[in-house]
Formats: sequence, structure tokens, C-alpha cells
Amino acid sequence: MLHESILVIIAALLMSLGLNRLMIRWAPALGLMDEPGERRIHYTPVPRAGGIAIWLSFMLVVGLGVAAGWIPITLLVHWDWYLAFAAGSTVLIVAGVVDDRRGLSPLVKLAAHVLAPTVYFVLYPFETGVFPEGWHHGWDFVLFTIWAVVLINAFNLIDGLDGLCGGLAVVSALALGGLSWINGLTSQAVVLFVMGAAVLGFLRYNFNPARIFLGDAGSMLLGFFLATVATEAVGRRAVMGVLLLPVAVAGVPLFDVLLAVWRRSARRLIRQLRGDPVLGGLFDADSDHLHHRFLASGGSQRKVAMVLQGMAILFSTLAFLPMLFGDRVLGLSLVGFLIVGLVALRHLARVEIEHTGSAVHMAIKLPTRWRRMAVAMFVYDQLVFLAAGVLALILETNFLTRTKDWLELAKFVMVFAMLGMLATLAAKVHMRLWARATMRDLLSLQFWVMVAALGTFTLFSLIHTSLEWSSLRMAMMSYVFAAAGVCLPRVLLDLFREFGLEARHGRPNAHSEGDHGSVVVYGAGDLGTLLLDHLKSSPHDFYPGMKILGFLDESGSLHGRRLRSFRILGGLSVIPELVEKRGLRGIVLAINHPRPELVEQLEAIAQRHQLRIYRWQVGITPLADAPVEAQPMARAAE
Repeated sequence: MLHESILVIIAALLMSLGLNRLMIRWAPALGLMDEPGERRIHYTPVPRAGGIAIWLSFMLVVGLGVAAGWIPITLLVHWDWYLAFAAGSTVLIVAGVVDDRRGLSPLVKLAAHVLAPTVYFVLYPFETGVFPEGWHHGWDFVLFTIWAVVLINAFNLIDGLDGLCGGLAVVSALALGGLSWINGLTSQAVVLFVMGAAVLGFLRYNFNPARIFLGDAGSMLLGFFLATVATEAVGRRAVMGVLLLPVAVAGVPLFDVLLAVWRRSARRLIRQLRGDPVLGGLFDADSDHLHHRFLASGGSQRKVAMVLQGMAILFSTLAFLPMLFGDRVLGLSLVGFLIVGLVALRHLARVEIEHTGSAVHMAIKLPTRWRRMAVAMFVYDQLVFLAAGVLALILETNFLTRTKDWLELAKFVMVFAMLGMLATLAAKVHMRLWARATMRDLLSLQFWVMVAALGTFTLFSLIHTSLEWSSLRMAMMSYVFAAAGVCLPRVLLDLFREFGLEARHGRPNAHSEGDHGSVVVYGAGDLGTLLLDHLKSSPHDFYPGMKILGFLDESGSLHGRRLRSFRILGGLSVIPELVEKRGLRGIVLAINHPRPELVEQLEAIAQRHQLRIYRWQVGITPLADAPVEAQPMARAAE
């Protein structure tokens, strides 16, 4: 069996190599050429028929392998499955070829994305294993269709770099194939390895400089294939495996999709707030995908593809650990995902965070609608109190299995929701200007949530003495959940503005044009902190083109530390290096009463390196002494 499996895999590789060479020659006659364009990174026409070669190689090898008995027919791999996949994939191949030749509208492409899994499921119905026994089979169809459409679009969007989409598909196919082999699903493992071999044959001609592209037909085919085989490879009995499955199969493409939806939604919101015509949609192309950003930072196509494929291997490893070793290593996987997620958001989501920060800033500056907002926040808070009580009830009764107690404890939830409403009204929580909230405002809100929780415990324990300890635990859990829930939207307003400031000034190649350019702030004290607060609450173009590289300070104990998200780079001695390596163009002096000798030293450095010197100051000017034209009291003056 092992020898036959190896022969089938080698046959797929050799057939793919041959068919891809043929497609390189035949693509011009078929009209399948990718012409250079504004969003393209190649400069000569390239055939885009690699997907057809992969599809033909896979279908022929698997079909002949099953017919010859080299791929044994099992419950998972048999002719019904083969015909279902052939029919569903044909829909995508036809749609992809037409799109590559003439172009299809987003709605028509989406219809093809939905039709393909529908045809597959009708011909090969199965249970996803997510829903309990007794649920209608239609739920499995809905879940599978959504899952397939997401993966098809994910691989379609990520296909913008030589060797990237195919490389990610190989990583997923080999990882799933290895997991299938370990789980004893030999036939399915062979099918996955056959697809991996077919894609490897394509990659031989797709690495930079590419001689052939996948085309939309190929990228959609890979997403559809992984969607159809992934659940079986994980094993339906593993609930945690099903939850981690999207990350394991397509972590990088799915992350790219999430960023695209976030980015385009934020841009649409900004246009709406400005009153501009809302152009473009979630499915419109842009040049801010992950591979575009890595290329903009100076990486080559081959290097960027390798980095993203390394990320895919990391995602697959973290996701497969609980599937292989059980819940014992689940904590390790979750910690790994948390670290990877924080690093990714900090370094890869700068564009999205910047757009969101701008949208939040513009929303705050809109004409006041505080009454409507106050009502909305009041309703939200009451829903949070109710949800916090329900969640505490579920945990206290072990998911409602203690039937004797949960009906009585349900009264706790209602009392907590009512006292929470009274506490927030008494504290006038909804009258506060949360766009300018301070730590005192948040602590006050926390205090009144605690009052509601303790008051509920006191009242309830007096009535139901037998449930005193249960009510105490529920009070503690309700407080934690409610405090987090009611504070979250209030904190997010300021948090996104803070993140937006960091993203604007930390993004590579940002603000290369403008009046100010790259600057450093001299003085990491109170005045420097006020400058950051001012920038956070100002429009992103308040100082055109300004990009803060960091802070300077002569106190050696501060060097290497951070003020907010900006690094304290050193003293004046680092200025020549900043000019040479980071394009420094100016210095913002943020000291209240600078010494005359310091000013002279700064002027000499500025003259030597052709830098501008700015003075950041905050003060109050009597109205009688103020100039006729309006001037900001907090300003940066040259």
C-alpha cells in the first residue's frame, strides 16, 4: 500500500510538471494571459493557466488511482465523493477561466462560490460534526457553504505574489495529510498529498520570476479543495479541532481577509462621516494586502513568500497541537495564538488601526448627538448587566445541569439587571463625556457596578439563605463580566485614537511627503506627553506629513525606554545617525524654559544637518493681548 501511494504522488507531480509546461505554451491561444497593470507587480504578460493544470493532474491521478485500487475506496474516499468534487470544482474552474479571460462581476463570482459547495453537498451530503444529534441536516449545509465560500475568497485574495498562494496551499495540504495519516485516514492522506504534489509541480514554474500564474480558477480551486477535505482530516469527534480548523487550514489567507474587511469598512465609514460619495465595496480590490505591505517594506517576492509560508507553518503547528495531544496542550496553543495575534496586530494591521482611529476621531468631532448616544449606551449597559448575570448563572449551575438551583438563581439575574440600571442612573454614568474620559471616570463606573453586584448579593442572600454561597459566587462573576462589558466601548474610543497615533507615526514609509517630514521630540517630560495627547485628539493631517521617530532626552536613565509607544532614542549625539539612516528633517523642542546654551546647540546642529527647529508650547494668552486672527493656544511654532 505504501509503495502504491508513493507512486500515485510521484505521478501527480510529474503530470503537473508536464501540464504546466504545456499551459505556458497554450495560454496565449486560450486568451489566458495576465497583462501588466496598476495593481500588478510584473512587467510582462504571464500565462494564468496553472490552476487548470493542477485540476487536470489531480482529477486524472486520483481517478486512475481509485480505479486501479492504488487509492483504496473507503467511507471517506469513494466514487460519490470523487464525482461530487469533480462537479463542484468544475463550476469554479469554468467561472475562473471566464473571469481570467473577460472578467466577472463580484456578484457573479460570489454566485459561483456558493454554487460550487451547493453542488458538492447535494451530491455528497455529510454531517460537519459541529451540531448536536437531531439537528436538521440543513444546518450542516449552511455551515459548510459559508466555510467553503470563506476559504475560496481567502485563497483568491492572497494570490498576488509569485509562489505565495500555491506555497500556502502546499503547507495546508501537507499538514492536513500528515494529520490524516496519524488518524489512520490513509486514503484521505494520499488524496491530500496528491494535491500537494500537483501544486508543487506548478510551483516549479511559479517561483519568482514566475513563468505561469494560478489564475482565479486555480486560487479558487485550492480554497474549495481544502474546505471539502479539512473537516474529515481533523476528525469530527474533536470539537476543539473543529474550532481551530480555520486557523490550521488557512490562517494567513483568513487573516488577510479579516484585515481587508476591516480596512475597507473603515474607509467607507470615513467617507460617510466626511459626506463624500461612498465608492467601492468590501469586494473591491486594493493594494494593502499582506504581501503588498511586505513588498513595500523592501522585501523581495521570494523572501515575502517564504515569510508568509513560515507564518502558515506556525499557525498550523499551534492549531494541530491540541488535535494531536488533546486538551493538555490547549493552553500552550492559546498562549501562542495570543502572542502571534498581538504581534500581528501591532506590526501588520497598522493601516487598519490608522483608518479606525481616524474614523473614531471624526465621529467624536461630529455635531453633538449626545441624547441619542446616551439612550444607546443606557440600553447597551442594561443588556450587558443581563448578559453578565446569565453567564454567571450558566457557570454556577454547570451549564444549567443543576436543575434544582437554576430556577431560583435566575431571580438573581433579574435583580442584578434592575440594580445595575438604578446604579448607573444614580451615578449619571450616561451623562459623562466618555470621549474625554479619565481614569477617574472609569473607576467611578467600576464602583457603581460593584455596588449593583454587592447589593444583589445582599438582597438575594437574605431571601434565600440556602443559596448564600452560590449567590456570592454569582455576584463576583457578574461583577467581573459586567465591569468588563460596560467599560469596553468607553475604553475603545480612546484606545483606537491611541493606536491610530502609533500607527500613523510607526508605519514604514508613512508621511514621506508633507511640510514637516520625519521629526524627533526633544524632551520626554510633561510637555512631550502633552504633545502626544494633542496629536491623538487632532486630525491626522493637522501637521501635514509629520512623522515622529521618537524622543530625545539628555537623561541617560531614560535612553531605551518608551514614552507611550515612542522610544527614547538617546541624546543629541544620535541626530547624525537619524539624519543618515531615517531621513530626519526636524526637531520639536518640548521644554518649558530651555537653557540658552541648549538653544544655541540645537541651532548649530540644525544648521549643520539642514534641519528645522520647532517649539511646542502650551499657554494662556489674555484676550486683550491676543492677535486679531484666531490662534490656537496649544501650537507648534517654527
